[in-house]
Amino acid sequence: MGDVAAADVNPAIDSCDENMLPKVNMLFDGESDAYEFYNAYAEKVGFFVRRSTLWTTSKNIITRRTFVCSREGFREKKKGAKEAKCPRPETRIGCPASLTIRLTANGKYRLTEFVPNHNHQLATASTIHMLKAKKIRRKARAVRENLVDDTVNTPEFENEDEAYEFYSMYAGKIGFNVRRASMTVNTENVITRRMFVCSKEGFREKKRGAKRVKKPRPETRTGCPACMVIRLGTNGRYQVTEFVTFHNHQLGAEAASDLVMASQSTENDQEDGVDLADRSPDDSVHKQNLINGVATLNSLEGRSCKRYKCTKTPHYGDVGATLEYLQKMQHDNPSFFYAIKSDENGNFTNFFWADSKSIVDFVHFGDVVCFDSGYALQGYGRPLALFTGLNHHKQTVIFGAALLYDESNEAFRWLLDTFKMAMNGTHPKTLLTDRSAAISEAIAATLPATAHRYCVWQIYQNALQQLSQAFHGSKTLECNFKRCLFDCEDEDEFLTAWKEMLEKYDLEDNQWLADLFSIKEKWALPYGRDAFYADMKSAQQKESLTSELKKHLCLEHDLLNFFEQFERLLSDRRSAELEADVNASQNTKKPPSMRMLRQAANVYTPAAFKMFEREFELYMDCMLYSFGEMGTIFEYRISVEDNSKDHFVKFNSHNSMMNCTCKTFEFIGIPCRHMLKVLDTRNIKDLPAQYIIKRWRKDAKSGSSNGGCAFSFDGDPGSSQTKRYNLLCRIFSIAAARAATSAESFTYMENQSNILMDQVDQVIQTSPPDIVDLIGANCDRTQSSVDNIVTEGIHSHTNFLNGSADGLIVSAVTLHLKKVKDFFPLGQHYL
Repeated sequence: MGDVAAADVNPAIDSCDENMLPKVNMLFDGESDAYEFYNAYAEKVGFFVRRSTLWTTSKNIITRRTFVCSREGFREKKKGAKEAKCPRPETRIGCPASLTIRLTANGKYRLTEFVPNHNHQLATASTIHMLKAKKIRRKARAVRENLVDDTVNTPEFENEDEAYEFYSMYAGKIGFNVRRASMTVNTENVITRRMFVCSKEGFREKKRGAKRVKKPRPETRTGCPACMVIRLGTNGRYQVTEFVTFHNHQLGAEAASDLVMASQSTENDQEDGVDLADRSPDDSVHKQNLINGVATLNSLEGRSCKRYKCTKTPHYGDVGATLEYLQKMQHDNPSFFYAIKSDENGNFTNFFWADSKSIVDFVHFGDVVCFDSGYALQGYGRPLALFTGLNHHKQTVIFGAALLYDESNEAFRWLLDTFKMAMNGTHPKTLLTDRSAAISEAIAATLPATAHRYCVWQIYQNALQQLSQAFHGSKTLECNFKRCLFDCEDEDEFLTAWKEMLEKYDLEDNQWLADLFSIKEKWALPYGRDAFYADMKSAQQKESLTSELKKHLCLEHDLLNFFEQFERLLSDRRSAELEADVNASQNTKKPPSMRMLRQAANVYTPAAFKMFEREFELYMDCMLYSFGEMGTIFEYRISVEDNSKDHFVKFNSHNSMMNCTCKTFEFIGIPCRHMLKVLDTRNIKDLPAQYIIKRWRKDAKSGSSNGGCAFSFDGDPGSSQTKRYNLLCRIFSIAAARAATSAESFTYMENQSNILMDQVDQVIQTSPPDIVDLIGANCDRTQSSVDNIVTEGIHSHTNFLNGSADGLIVSAVTLHLKKVKDFFPLGQHYL
């Protein structure tokens, strides 16, 4: 195409469809969509497009992008460059044609500026097809345009290699080979787009000046259009955007299973009596069983492809390092609990552990537990999961931890059963988790009496990924979204705030928000208030373990380093709790003047008192109206001037029992403003004892050392002795922790231990000899090292590791000493 100068050339748009013409205020879902749209317009008009200037945020979110004609600008003259004998023709002549988009508050891109005019001759329909770039692009697009199969359901991938292995498995079942083709990378050298193609894609390039070969190699490439294209999504995982199943050549025989993937089963298709080599690529049965099926190796739920959905391979040395850590912890503290799960091949997949202090903390504060499995999903390297709660100072406490390389439904059931066993069979009142079908099914099966809710903090973390573009497109959207999550405790207020947010930021069509709203009863604060919540949201907003642990979970660090940091984190948090205990007992603040506030300040911790004080101050604005009376039951209507919704309180004058329709006491454990208004109206100046729950008191950790846990010792005597031993370890661990707080209590405990041992010896001498032997054998078994345990052989998923973890899930897998010692030599550090 020759260079024909023109001052102002208007493109001929007669051949363009109305929908293909750029218009200001048009919206695009993404930057690439705008680029493709402008490209299609340019091809119709007769020029080519180039990406030009862009503006990004600190998180690499594009907020503004300009696309220009390929002849925009001028060729840069390099300093010191010699004049070429045969210079390349000048192609850039400062063409002004461009299109600019900007990120809006709803996460979409708006066309803000469009310059249609060019200063050069545009290509005509008869010449544009001769351009090399156009020719290549048109050919590829023309072949694939109508071949993409939108019915194919494929998984997401953590990295490009996993997607390649997936497509290779599919190709092996079909009967063709795969090749990596074009890719796109960003400024951080991260692959954002990758195409995998059939090995027969394209054509052999003819090299200029190459001599004619006497015996040329046979032509293998036929321009086959079959391919799979992946793009990096906003959640950090790769998603399949194009999947073409059509081949223009004869498919080969099904690849041998050991060439496609180790231990991959190939029996299913043989049992069906189907010959893959004779199948047509367009056959619907073929597509159903091998695309939707091989994408999962005969369903995505199939065992061979389980790793794509729920199973990760431990980093080299991680298993050995974990065993070494668990062995050391139990050696130092016999009441340390841990359990390990193995798969059907005897490979260790999941680990759970909890020390005695964590178990004691659960006794006092295990009414609400948050199960955080988001570390693996957010790409921190190791798949850590934490069971956390809230103590009486509103500080986060850790009840247990796990490494979950297997995230199947069965694995989550094992984990919850193991957690319940570690906590002496006690289950929490409420369990907060991320949105996961596998976790929900596991909770329903193992903890049917526990209220299950989705954690609003984890929903917010997910929103940072799902709505990242929208958050960067508006300075106020994130604030309004957080208000809906954390501040709206009234249903009408929540629904109004949610609707206003969608309308203000044009998010009515956002599918992620629509799906989230459809299950609002599982997470929104106005719903499910009968389940105790303990104000977990406030603590999670103030402090998160994620920032403290994520840098130690990356694969570049040794796992033993993570365990050291984990123990340091536990120690720091327990020191902070001890410091808060001391500060609460030595509060030097001037006591409040009002009687009920003085009472609350004396019994509540400072953190709990702040919640009560807020409700006490707000009750002053409440207005009370008598609503009915029946015997000793009085009902009142409470209204607030700025709130259109009234609440109703029932009061029993016989025992001062109350309940309010706002459910604040049931939800958080602090009497609400409406209840306090009723008490004040009835001249009750002291807060009834039943409304000062122990978990918020300064003495929340006082009481029975066994936490009220009792065991039934019927059945297997070895099992009952195991439970007795572990319970005694926990009892004396608590006693030791209390006695160590002062020199006097330590001396007293030391003296009493000698007396206690003499009394125990007298009891043992009167017991039958076989019981004595069993007790000694059991104690030896519980304290045995991992080396001794492996020597005996592993005959189940869990019962070989801790005395209290017997018989939870039994399998036929047996793992012997040689297999483990060869791979994990004990006593060494695993790098």
